[in-house]
Amino acid sequence: MPTNLRRQPRQARARATRAAIFEATTRILETEGEARLNTNRIAEVAGVSVGTLYQYFGSKQAILSAMALEENVRVRERISAGMAQGEASPIRLAIRAQIAAMEGRPATRRAALTAIMAEEGVDGMARETRETGRLLPPLEEKFDAFVLTRAVNGVIRAAVLEGSPFLADPRLEDALVRMVEAYRAAT
Repeated sequence: MPTNLRRQPRQARARATRAAIFEATTRILETEGEARLNTNRIAEVAGVSVGTLYQYFGSKQAILSAMALEENVRVRERISAGMAQGEASPIRLAIRAQIAAMEGRPATRRAALTAIMAEEGVDGMARETRETGRLLPPLEEKFDAFVLTRAVNGVIRAAVLEGSPFLADPRLEDALVRMVEAYRAAT
């Protein structure tokens, strides 16, 4: 959880408030840009008071980090569901889900990734990578798992942060799958 998360929503109304804050954040980022994103503007667009916003989040970075962490949970759910349905190989599903995270919201994706890196730091990023990695076929060597997960995540993060058009290109998924499969076959 983000370090600046102040209160966990338990009731439906509180969950709706949190969702409104997330939606407002996304709307501002995608239509007005990151320069216009601040807690006052988020509260205004969400239709809540700034005080209410601060009951849940200590900063706009905490909001973005919470959004990214929530998206990571959805990514893991998509991977699990796809595996249960035999949709594709677990490796392809994991890569596809990570590429598709926050699809269609490039400014939000970029801001959320930057915020989670700042809020959660290296330990938080490693924790999220391990959580996703638990869904995949295990590698015997921890070294190999480290190299592969960081290689895939690094390419996807670079594409997000650089605003690369390759993120929407199906060849990116294919290239990453080939890289992982070739590495695994060689070990």
